[in-house]
Amino acid sequence: MNKLSGKFVAGGFSLALVLLGGVGVASYISIQRLNQEKQWVIHTYQVIEALDNMRASFSNAESGRSSYILTGNTVYREIYQDEKQNVYQKLQLIQQLTQDNLRQQNRLEQLEPLIAQKFVLLAQSISLFEQNNLDTATKLALTKQGFEVCQKLQTISQEIQNEETTLLQQRTRVTDTLIHEIILVVSLGYGLSVILLVVVYSLLQKQIRINQTLSKEAIHLEQQAAKANLANILESVTDAFVALDGNWCYTYVNQRAGQILNRHPADLIGKNIWEEFPEGVGQKFYYNYYQAVAEQRVIQMEEYYPPWERWLENRIYPSPEGLSIFFQDITRRKQAEIALEKNERRYRSLVLATSQAVLLTDPHGNVVEDIPSWRALTGQSESEVKGWGRLNAIHPEDRELTKLLWNQALETKSIYKMENRVRVADGSYRFFAARAVPVLDANDEVIEWVGTHTDITDRKIAEAALKQAKAELEIKVQERTSELQKLNEELKGSNQELEQFAYVASHDLQEPLRAVTGYSQLLGQEYQELFDESAQEYFGYIVDGAKRMQQLIQDLLAYSRVATRGQEFALIDCHAVLNLALSNLHMAIAQSNAIITHDPLPKLRADKTQLVQLFQNLIGNAIKFRKQEPPRIHIGAVKKAGGAGEAEGQRSRGAEGKEIILVSPLLLTPHSQLPTQNEWLFSVQDNGIGIKPQYLERIFEIFRRLHTRREFSGTGIGLAICKKIVERHGGQIWAESQLGVGTIFYMTLKEN
Repeated sequence: MNKLSGKFVAGGFSLALVLLGGVGVASYISIQRLNQEKQWVIHTYQVIEALDNMRASFSNAESGRSSYILTGNTVYREIYQDEKQNVYQKLQLIQQLTQDNLRQQNRLEQLEPLIAQKFVLLAQSISLFEQNNLDTATKLALTKQGFEVCQKLQTISQEIQNEETTLLQQRTRVTDTLIHEIILVVSLGYGLSVILLVVVYSLLQKQIRINQTLSKEAIHLEQQAAKANLANILESVTDAFVALDGNWCYTYVNQRAGQILNRHPADLIGKNIWEEFPEGVGQKFYYNYYQAVAEQRVIQMEEYYPPWERWLENRIYPSPEGLSIFFQDITRRKQAEIALEKNERRYRSLVLATSQAVLLTDPHGNVVEDIPSWRALTGQSESEVKGWGRLNAIHPEDRELTKLLWNQALETKSIYKMENRVRVADGSYRFFAARAVPVLDANDEVIEWVGTHTDITDRKIAEAALKQAKAELEIKVQERTSELQKLNEELKGSNQELEQFAYVASHDLQEPLRAVTGYSQLLGQEYQELFDESAQEYFGYIVDGAKRMQQLIQDLLAYSRVATRGQEFALIDCHAVLNLALSNLHMAIAQSNAIITHDPLPKLRADKTQLVQLFQNLIGNAIKFRKQEPPRIHIGAVKKAGGAGEAEGQRSRGAEGKEIILVSPLLLTPHSQLPTQNEWLFSVQDNGIGIKPQYLERIFEIFRRLHTRREFSGTGIGLAICKKIVERHGGQIWAESQLGVGTIFYMTLKEN
């Protein structure tokens, strides 16, 4: 700032201060009254907000109870308990805020027992459900009682809200009156303070630019921190993890995956998995990867991979961006299972072929003949085996049960089966599977018993090893599940923090902007006729800058809310969506004499509001970036049919119902991607000024503008919002253009 400008500003400030000092005393009393009324307005807003939050918590509690009864998932019961606590907290807050209002206190005294009664009914339904006593009659009775209570609750809460709304209107009118008084007082010195305001505005603009830069840097740092936290978590888990994009290229590889793949993680980033590991093509997981992408469902599988001589367990999680794959080396476990299965087959064959020891007894279970195989097995002598002497070779802990089962088999003439420990010739104990069957005569009387003893020690040892391996695996699964849950919570928290940051940033930016806009409007209404040419120009700069800043903040909010504030997908008619978008653009269409045609459009499951915004942004851009001639815009839609994948030009209807045959059919260039069987390929084609090829990838970046504001208005966020909407619907968007000829925007949207 030069000396002349400094003296000019100093003089302006001095004059403004003298004038403002003169009116300051008069306005002080009004400002004090305004502050008091403002506090009452804020107090009323707090009551209304607390009432809305209490209603929302009450509704969430009912939803949690219903979801718990429908699914039995205890998470919904916890949601019910949390929301119930929130209802009473909000009720207590409302009671504190309305202590000065006797009527509201009386209504709250009526409301509190109704809330308690409603929660008693909800608790009864949960209790009956947990006791499996929630039949249809009981459910209908509880529903009827709940409906009656809800009607009373709604009536009383509406009365409370009406009371607060009336108070808000009264206090707002008082506040408006005080504001007008203050404006009348302040306006006495406001005319001669224009130069000061211009200087302040310039400084404010500079500060706004600084704040924008700081906001961008803060958002970038937050994103970098979130990515770093995610990378740390993925590196800390025990599983190997890789992420693939839609082109089957690695986007992330943790250290454990690098160890299993025997590659450095950084060497794989950006490279195609099938080019780096061509031996994997044709393997089971190759087809499962493609199946997961096509069906968008989680797949878990185990497969032996011959090139590495390893067994791998894969858990494949698809997403619109690609695949996330957790896998681990389970070779030791599989080898143990295979060895156990092999041993079982081996010993099964041995049992079928021959027994290690054969046992022959009389009808009463006494050994009366010599049994060489038993003596060879146990080392007992012939005399020691006679009678029931064989029991002396059974382990003392198994002896009583063995005798009991033998006696039961003798009484019932049924098969005797037992697994016990037998002392073998070397003095050690081994596990044996004993089995004996009765040999009956024609009168169903037992002639003798024939039994076998098969050594199952190795099988018992293998079973114990498998049991231990399963226990270790269960522990690992629990640890991995806990790690994944922690990762999910951290990601959820990060997303909430980013959304809260966007809201707070936009809110804080709009507050001073509203003040500038409001006072600028008052200044224009009261004193615009007194402005000279320079003042008119400065005033225009103020109004235009405030409007552009407000539009920029609104576009940023719209961009941040695409993924977080979207509606649930429902079946919608794209014809109706297009008509809504054209209705919103009717002024621009009429002013530009635009000719808009379209193909027959399908029905899709999508977010109707966001699709309207998508079509409105693309058609609005086509109208904005037009040449001197009237714009011609065509909206096309094709779906892959019969595997041909070809798109042809179609006859279309114009706004007046006249048939129009497009000169240029729908283009599918080498850069275009054909829709899949479950996708529609939409196009928005115009005859506008076109885009240079080197900018086609950058136009979807936020704040990316190819023209100055004097050439074309806008904030540079519209196409970024379009891209985010399409990606939320699981599709892709791109553009093909020829400078001076026109542009075609393509986008794929899933049918379901």
